[in-house]
Amino acid sequence: MSFKPWHLAAMEDAGLTDTNAGLINRVAYELAKSSNDEIGNEEFISACIKCGVDPYSFTS
Repeated sequence: MSFKPWHLAAMEDAGLTDTNAGLINRVAYELAKSSNDEIGNEEFISACIKCGVDPYSFTS
């Protein structure tokens, strides 16, 4: 199966890729569920781990 560039961009925007932008979006969507106005370090690390992202180097 081949993908057009817009397919890949949409997958990255949705956080479905392992690119830096994809990983950032994946964590951002998770953090957006928070009811907090500010995100603390603990909550950030927890969201990263939940999304399968290394919070210290922001890689998968």
